[in-house]
Amino acid sequence: MLRKLPRSLGVLVGGITILAGISTLASGPAPFTLPPGAKRAVVTGGPPPAIMKLADVKPGMVGQALTVFTGTKPEPFKIRVVSVLKQFLPKQDVILIRAEDPRVEHSGIVAGMSGSPVYIDGKLVGAVAYAWSFAKDALGGVTPIENMLAERSRPRRKTPLELAAGEDDGAGAGLPALANAGGAIPGASPDGRLVRASVPLSVSGFGPRAMAELADVLRPVGLVPTQAGGGRALGGKLEAGHVEPGSAIGVELVRGDMSMVGTGTVTYVEGSTVLAFGHPMFGIGESYLPLVDAEIHAFMPSLAQSFKMSSPLNEIGVLVQDRQSCIIGNLDGRTTMMPVDVRVTGPEGKVRTFHAEVARSRRLTPTLASMVVANAVADAEPDVTDVVATVNGKLTVRGRGTLELSDQVFSTEGISGRVLGGARGLRALGELMFNPFEPVIVDRMDVDVRLELRRDVSEIVAVSVPTETVRAGDTVPVRVTLRPYAGAEYVETVPVKIPYAVRGQAVHIEAASGVMARPETAPAESLGTYIENLHKYYTAANIVVTVQTPDEGAALHGRLIPNLPASALDTLRPANETRRADTYRVAERTVFPSKRIVSGRQELTIAVVDDVLGHNR
Repeated sequence: MLRKLPRSLGVLVGGITILAGISTLASGPAPFTLPPGAKRAVVTGGPPPAIMKLADVKPGMVGQALTVFTGTKPEPFKIRVVSVLKQFLPKQDVILIRAEDPRVEHSGIVAGMSGSPVYIDGKLVGAVAYAWSFAKDALGGVTPIENMLAERSRPRRKTPLELAAGEDDGAGAGLPALANAGGAIPGASPDGRLVRASVPLSVSGFGPRAMAELADVLRPVGLVPTQAGGGRALGGKLEAGHVEPGSAIGVELVRGDMSMVGTGTVTYVEGSTVLAFGHPMFGIGESYLPLVDAEIHAFMPSLAQSFKMSSPLNEIGVLVQDRQSCIIGNLDGRTTMMPVDVRVTGPEGKVRTFHAEVARSRRLTPTLASMVVANAVADAEPDVTDVVATVNGKLTVRGRGTLELSDQVFSTEGISGRVLGGARGLRALGELMFNPFEPVIVDRMDVDVRLELRRDVSEIVAVSVPTETVRAGDTVPVRVTLRPYAGAEYVETVPVKIPYAVRGQAVHIEAASGVMARPETAPAESLGTYIENLHKYYTAANIVVTVQTPDEGAALHGRLIPNLPASALDTLRPANETRRADTYRVAERTVFPSKRIVSGRQELTIAVVDDVLGHNR
């Protein structure tokens, strides 16, 4: 027979106003304060329950867990302890349980149930956090509450904007590079291994093609995209959210015309501190992302792994820690998101605008922004056909002005996230946030895309000059032969001056698409020169003809110094220190605008003779 839950857990009591953050979260940066206009979440369920230590948990014990099956109200379901798995993770055991409730026996431990608090004799044991893919029985793993509570002692080191600007640890950009702390990802092991009960990523406003790409991107970090109802509108009325043990809680990544929220369950609430999930979201440690409460629409049974279908409701706080045993939020805090506005002009001239905000995180922001832009473009032109996209991106960088970049992209299979990912404006966002010099805050991102249904692209198939030798100092008509799709070859003539320095030598002449020719830039030594270098590029509508010279120049203090004599180079490269000028081979370049997007590259080698008098002019 089930033992009764404490009255504080089994019955809703009046709303309790959250007061102040606990001291463990206030160390380091200043404590959180609720911004003007924001409404504090209502916490129900009474004071925190007593804790049952892991040492007291025995096989055969019967208890209850709380989770939301539909709506917003948590409901209990019966569980039985099967065993304790020692050292399942480093310094962390897992309690093996079986759910004995008809609603759970059919679906098993579902994605979104992560964090559901488990009670035995009215004492909190831990949070449901692990399951088996393709399991026939409703077996699951529980993260001990002792491990979760221990995470509260971690001090905050940074402010939300410091982390968003890149003052955090870790490796490269992009979601796939995120750490997979807390065990194997869900669905990755059909061999019977216990894996995380995954976090269903409730997605709305994304089309089928974007959803498919989203699933590929998120699979390495264990997030399962699920189509759900609409998210929170921008600029809407602020309402007070609701938090209690067993209620649904989400980490918001995108909001506005598109929505993306990872949903789990609240385990423990004390003061302004909330613990949830029983495992990490991404496993990236200290981070600041918006927390929302959520409505559960239904359980969706699946042979692989069932999941909760949900929609976000109200902002309730800010995520502060994303750790092995849980996520930790602060109900007194709020954090900002980066606005992304996309304006798409379709082939018929119709303009569609999209307004969204994406989470501020060095690791997440570039990928999320690219997803938003790609989905907006796919919505405007979903046809899988030949398309040319002109992409103008504008990044407003705090204290650094506006960085505007343009590019043209061609695809034979419509515009997708992978195609747009190569656009310069989108790439620049990641490059800025991962620059090696200092933190950067991008206040907003504006993208203007124009789509044309045409295959207006030509491939460079040959390059030639009129004679077998050319004279130093002459301007030579370099003939670049291009082959368009379903059309006759044509020739563009690019006038190129042959430098005097190459007289008497054989030189390489290369004709290439602008996207394949890298401008000469010195290695940046400050954020200012780093941003300057981002402005230097060629587009796909350029034919770039390069003549390589034997002269050497020097790259020093972020500047290029061409055509230096050997004595000057020796002076700039002393043997008694490591910080010295780097040499580079000087190239003469001619940039020729093309009527079409250009692809490919061709080169030839030709002899250069002195002028007719043998003089060095």
